[in-house]
Amino acid sequence: MRDSAMLGLTLEAERLSGELQAIRRRQEEYHRAYHDLRAAEDRAAERLLTHVTTAYERATTLIQAYGWSHTPLALRLPVIQLAPQGPPAPAGSGWWWRVRQVFAVRREQEPRPTGSADAEHPGTTLDLRPTPHPPGDPAVAPVHRGEPFRTTVAGPGRGQALSLIVHLLGRFRVTLNDAPVDDWPSSRGRALFKYLLTHRDPWPSREALMEVFWPGAAPEAARNNLHVALHGLRRALRKADDVPVIVLERDVYRLHPELQVWVDTDEFDRHVQTGRQLEAAGELAGAMAEYELALSLYQGDFLADDPYEEWPLLTRERLRLTYLDSVDRLSHLYFSQARYAPCVALCQQIVERDPCREDAHRRLMRCYSRQGQVHLALRQYRICAEMLRAELDIEPATETAVLREQIHRREPV
Repeated sequence: MRDSAMLGLTLEAERLSGELQAIRRRQEEYHRAYHDLRAAEDRAAERLLTHVTTAYERATTLIQAYGWSHTPLALRLPVIQLAPQGPPAPAGSGWWWRVRQVFAVRREQEPRPTGSADAEHPGTTLDLRPTPHPPGDPAVAPVHRGEPFRTTVAGPGRGQALSLIVHLLGRFRVTLNDAPVDDWPSSRGRALFKYLLTHRDPWPSREALMEVFWPGAAPEAARNNLHVALHGLRRALRKADDVPVIVLERDVYRLHPELQVWVDTDEFDRHVQTGRQLEAAGELAGAMAEYELALSLYQGDFLADDPYEEWPLLTRERLRLTYLDSVDRLSHLYFSQARYAPCVALCQQIVERDPCREDAHRRLMRCYSRQGQVHLALRQYRICAEMLRAELDIEPATETAVLREQIHRREPV
């Protein structure tokens, strides 16, 4: 009995010893992997710091060349927390704050923009100071003339160029002078704000807004509803910053001319247009970079939070088609450079939105085949055929069927 107990203890000790050695080997593997990742992180951070420092040295040139609304997107996003040599940034801000400070300094050195001249106040300028509501229209502060432009923003924004950053693709987000606007007392006021952001050239008149949002209402009732909605909008914006954002000028509602406005839809269109121009010129690397930036901005359909509003429908569809075209163009470029994995990801996005796009199905089949995944290529053909029968009651095109046979015979495609 004693020998049996000793044997059991010995066997258990051997088992535990082996388990301990295995754990130590795994610890060593994780330790090496950890140090490899830290080294990779350090190398990436060093490269990023090099780029940021270089960009900081050229910030004035960049902004003079582009202006705030066309300065590259990365310089306006608060994602970089490294600190190159330069003026100290406030706590919690990134390098983008420095760029905006450069822009603010440059604006101070520029001639002040003048308002619309009239006989009584020629050559006068705009004032952004908070003002009381004008008689007869308590919802909106007017553009005051006759005094120099001043920024009277309290707190961290003091002395900066006033900025408005808006995301209309996907979830609606607004940032005024770095402060998020989250509390909207009036849903109709928020809708008016979205309309103004997307109708900036030309700006809408009172009557146009009344017709869009209160069609068929009596003029007096529509005007009263407009004032109530604008009052709620103005309250929401003042909670973020005490600056009159919406102004009334010559019976036209608009954003204050001194605001530096960044809207994701504008940037999306600009990157797409630049990408097409570079693609046409044969500069494929630059075109791919522009398309990638455009797709990164498309976080969802235009004003996805308002699926039942009528006025965004045409813009939503235009941007959706532009997005799909950009996805298609970028997937072609990836395929031409044998970058099959990202090409597959983009083609899957296309067929998810439009399951009858045979060209995207064929590109997926070719990508899978070239990666040695013949079973996935043949499966994609079956998916394509099922979708075409279900949606259109047709069979796949001859080109698609021929491609399927080539893949089945293991021929290069």
